[in-house]
Amino acid sequence: MKRVLVLGAGMVTRPIVRHLLDKGYEVVVASRTVSKAQALIQGHPGGKAAALEVSDEQKLESFIAQCDLAVSLLPYAHHPVVAKLCIKHRKHMVTTSYVSAAMQELDGAAKQAGVTVLNEIGVDPGIDHMSAMRIIDAVRRKGGKIVAFKSYCGGLPAPEANDNPFGYKFSWAPRGVLLAGRNNAQYLLDGRHVTIPSERLFRDMHVLQVEGQGDYEAYPNRDSISYIDVYGLQGIQTMFRGTLRNMGWCDTLYCVGKLGLLSLDETDVKGRTYAQFMRALLGCGAQDELRVVTAKKLGIPADALPAWNLHWLGMFSDLPFKVDRICPLDALGDRMYEKLAYRPGERDMIVLYHDFRAQYPDGKRERIVSSLIDHGIPGGDSSMSRTVSLPAAIGVDLILQGKITAPGVLRPVTADIYDPVLDELAGLDIVCRERTETF
Repeated sequence: MKRVLVLGAGMVTRPIVRHLLDKGYEVVVASRTVSKAQALIQGHPGGKAAALEVSDEQKLESFIAQCDLAVSLLPYAHHPVVAKLCIKHRKHMVTTSYVSAAMQELDGAAKQAGVTVLNEIGVDPGIDHMSAMRIIDAVRRKGGKIVAFKSYCGGLPAPEANDNPFGYKFSWAPRGVLLAGRNNAQYLLDGRHVTIPSERLFRDMHVLQVEGQGDYEAYPNRDSISYIDVYGLQGIQTMFRGTLRNMGWCDTLYCVGKLGLLSLDETDVKGRTYAQFMRALLGCGAQDELRVVTAKKLGIPADALPAWNLHWLGMFSDLPFKVDRICPLDALGDRMYEKLAYRPGERDMIVLYHDFRAQYPDGKRERIVSSLIDHGIPGGDSSMSRTVSLPAAIGVDLILQGKITAPGVLRPVTADIYDPVLDELAGLDIVCRERTETF
């Protein structure tokens, strides 16, 4: 029996654990909080829960040495450490995170060791890559080329659960959501290279209408330019990868950043309240109304949505901190997680939307739209957890069956990976649907 080590027991982990156990693998779930790992195993005879502080590299290495493949669902900064240990012990690895520069540097060592390190095999990144490459390769086989590509993805509350002023609820770690708001972005638009600094990220917003779903705010997702080479789209005129949110999100997050609430600089909050924390951040007195001062600092009306949203979260309240030190980003994230949590029985939703423009030698032009609309299961797995971890689970199975054999640091952009993964996802009712218009 092949043994899979799953590192982390967070909000998206359950489906991969259950899928691999159902496939007959022995699964060890290692987490700092062993009770979370036990809850995922649920007494399955093929499963084992273990306590692990990932900072204990010696113990981490021991776990990796005893497995056939390690899945890292840890924060992305830990992936290169896990990868180095996997390469050292010639164990394969799967992660759903983006390939960082530190991870890419391990490509040569992984190839030399004959180790497959499969990254970006979640939903975004993951299903977006695979569904895009299937279309891109199909266009190439017909002799055409892609001249423009825009890709969007968002994890959102289903319409009936969209009942708060942020238009958002957390189906993955709040810290990760907010950290993404600190990223710079770049993309190609009609041949023009556009660079967006992090402080302007939420101002570079446009509205996308998704057929049958409505309007969403779209803003750039990290570095779109690098995917020109990943997808083999040299010469393309437009290359844009974006994040989708419900209307109003971008203005609030822009203002949050402008106030310094996305800072990672820790401060002493022992014995203090959120109101006192905000007064120190804003530099105002004890008698000033925080919502009014906030709006004035932002240069917006006192009754504008961003200031009211912070009030609604409790950022101006007398709630006490439960820790002695915290950074502004985590102070905000804790309140958001408290107020923007899914209630029992509520559904989340994944919206993935590709828009391609293709040209052919005979002058024919096509617009190809591919979309995935997936909903969580009330009382069961969220859409986010399914679409993130099931592609990874399928990738694990393909590697351990010897159906993915290429060594090195990989993304799922070749047919030997994307075809079987997308086909198996379709059997799990996770399907991208396409339509084509000819000009």
